[in-house]
Amino acid sequence: MGVLERDNPGIKDLDLAEAAIAAWGTDVLKHCKTSLDRLDPPKKWAGSLRALEFVRTLGFPEDWAGERDEKPDPFLEVEGPRPLPQLHAYQRTIADNVRKLLRGEYGAERRGMIGMPTGSGKTRVAVQAVVEAMRGDGFRGGVLWVADRDELCEQAVEAWRQVWSSEGTWASRLRVSRMWEGQPQPLPMTEIHVVATVQTLESELSNQLEQYGFLADFRLVVFDEAHRSIAPTYTWVMQEVGLTSLQKADEPFLLGLTATPYRGQDEVETARLVRRYGSRRLDSGAFLSEDSEAVIRELQDKGVLARADHEVIEGATFPFSAFSGKERKQMRDLPWLPTSVENRIARNTERTERIVEAYEEHVPPDWPALVFATSVEHAQTLATLLELKGIRAQAVSGETSRQTRRRAVEGFRGGEIKALVNYGVFREGFDAPDTRAIIVARPVYGPNLYFQMIGRGPRGPKTAATSDVPSSTSGTTSKPSIAPSRFRSWIG
Repeated sequence: MGVLERDNPGIKDLDLAEAAIAAWGTDVLKHCKTSLDRLDPPKKWAGSLRALEFVRTLGFPEDWAGERDEKPDPFLEVEGPRPLPQLHAYQRTIADNVRKLLRGEYGAERRGMIGMPTGSGKTRVAVQAVVEAMRGDGFRGGVLWVADRDELCEQAVEAWRQVWSSEGTWASRLRVSRMWEGQPQPLPMTEIHVVATVQTLESELSNQLEQYGFLADFRLVVFDEAHRSIAPTYTWVMQEVGLTSLQKADEPFLLGLTATPYRGQDEVETARLVRRYGSRRLDSGAFLSEDSEAVIRELQDKGVLARADHEVIEGATFPFSAFSGKERKQMRDLPWLPTSVENRIARNTERTERIVEAYEEHVPPDWPALVFATSVEHAQTLATLLELKGIRAQAVSGETSRQTRRRAVEGFRGGEIKALVNYGVFREGFDAPDTRAIIVARPVYGPNLYFQMIGRGPRGPKTAATSDVPSSTSGTTSKPSIAPSRFRSWIG
């Protein structure tokens, strides 16, 4: 608010209202309910009849009443075939390596990892390899696909739908069961594919092991964002579905997918991660180099990924002595900043002003831009300031309701919202190929996080809206477009 009050001394009520909408979207009335007490606001929003009547009385659109949190169907059945673009040469190499693993051509080794940069199609490659193995190699048995967020799970469901429709066995159906958000238990069949969040698996296997014991009979387990999978929760889930440190001969096959096949700069943790997947990289031979940055450059040269023109926004200086003893100790002991320090950085008005100035100076008005803020409050502040500058903006965070977040993403992909300002929600599982600028306005502690954020940028002209499977966060897909060969990113 300090920046808002200092830079806009004569701000009008309408401007404040637009700023509030930029910060909270259609949830704004819910956030301001204490100020509406004399109007007898509804106690429950979420699309209730009382909420609908209330917003209509005030003259607002019905979606300001919220929406009921409707669950997607518990499973998806897919028929084929439908055409899908052919894999690129590097994708073909990796898919063939996955099929070799599933055919047992690597001897007793039943584990492997795919390391591919964000935007190069790792989900499509993995799904197509498994479907081809089912169709042509006699691979049979259930597949358990695990991710850590609903959005990534839904992206996998969409990938299976697309690939099976194009490459699946003629006149046969594939059942894809959703196992998250309180969905009913999948049928205890082995010839199905289950997509689940690791959190749901931990909960259900802890409380209802007998009912979900059939998952241990599945032949393949896939972990998306595999660089996270040495965490205790993942380790416990792996053990419960039959994956052990001994790697027994009758275990399920294990496949890991990641854009960052390492644990930051921690060599010990990286070695653990590599061993967990049998020390076998299934992307071996697909690229000219195994160095991550060299792979990105190679894919940029081929037009698969767009190039980023990087610039640095001058930030702010915070003397080490200005922090408390506890904060200083945490900064010495941890590879990231304490939340209290991040909040202090976020509240620095000069730094925030520089970010807004850099946006106005470098981002053309018609460019969709994705902004990574330092905190929830910082995201709301930046969205508010950009809105007051005439830039249609929306703040999104983990505190934003799913419906409001979905509408914000739809607005961004549709071009209505030009600046989507987020904190902690769009590092993974979010694709917007039309994005032309990315502003990293939050501390970055290592290459994993930075590559994930920059990877939200556009695909190259050879993959735009074609070979990469779009995210289903919003329930819709991106409109077809010709992706630019370059985009801009700033870090401050």
